[in-house]
Amino acid sequence: MKTGLMLSAFVAMGLAACTDSMIEDEFATEDTSEVDETKADIGGTYTYYHVEADARRCASPYCGGYWVSRANRSDTKCADGVYADRCYVAEIRWSLLGMTPDTIDGIVGAIHTSPVLLRGTVVNKSFGADIGRLGEFKPTEAWLGQGPNAPTGPFAIVEETGVRCMAAPCNSFREKKLNSSATAALAELGWDHADVDDDQIGDGITELFVRNIIIAGDRYTVRGAAGSAKARTVTQFYTRARDHKTCYVGGCSGQVCSDRPGVVTTCEYRPEYTCYRTATCEEQVEGECGWTETDELDACLADPPQF
Repeated sequence: MKTGLMLSAFVAMGLAACTDSMIEDEFATEDTSEVDETKADIGGTYTYYHVEADARRCASPYCGGYWVSRANRSDTKCADGVYADRCYVAEIRWSLLGMTPDTIDGIVGAIHTSPVLLRGTVVNKSFGADIGRLGEFKPTEAWLGQGPNAPTGPFAIVEETGVRCMAAPCNSFREKKLNSSATAALAELGWDHADVDDDQIGDGITELFVRNIIIAGDRYTVRGAAGSAKARTVTQFYTRARDHKTCYVGGCSGQVCSDRPGVVTTCEYRPEYTCYRTATCEEQVEGECGWTETDELDACLADPPQF
């Protein structure tokens, strides 16, 4: 129910306004200021990198690692201190993410098939006297692309602000440019450019309201009864990789969905417990185990069978 309300509100805001053609995008100007990335990674929007698998053929670790490049920047500081358009790192220390092996395997696999962003730092590491020093990447976050397109346009984290308005456009969101201090109020996202279906858009919007998303896209203006406001197309959007919980059905009547196997309850029977026999117990968008809401489950709970 919460997801449906969020999606309806978001769509309504978009339908209530008219859009202009593309205009000048203040995020498109590269921020040339430099920061101490080892400190900036503590908070804010710095230390985000594109990551690609190295397809060159030579002896490891000189080849077969990864190429990293700073999002929204034309150069990247490599492990040897030299700036280049991209930097080679012989390995990524995945264990620093603190995720399960299955989740990490999924991230590594995604790098070979879809756009991936990593947050972290490039460091200089010794690989032994026979090899010497090469780059290593120390990640703190991983973000996976959700659409089929190559990302175009500036990259920004988008977060929901809680602002609600009586008329559109309404600045209900905030965008923060990656590897920059630039921010802007945002009234709308142009999902038509993402080439994804309605279910994927719904998942992206839900993720935005619950945990934020990263998008790449271009600026446009939206106009309505409340005036004009900034908006951005979505050519690609990213959600943060995380471990997913295993959920279990428990309780005397199978009415409990939780992340603990074998939950025991007292055995007071209620007619609505019958509805959970065909319901799905799984992790919900907020990250907790629960019963997945469907029209069938809602109808059954509203009028449970009587025996």
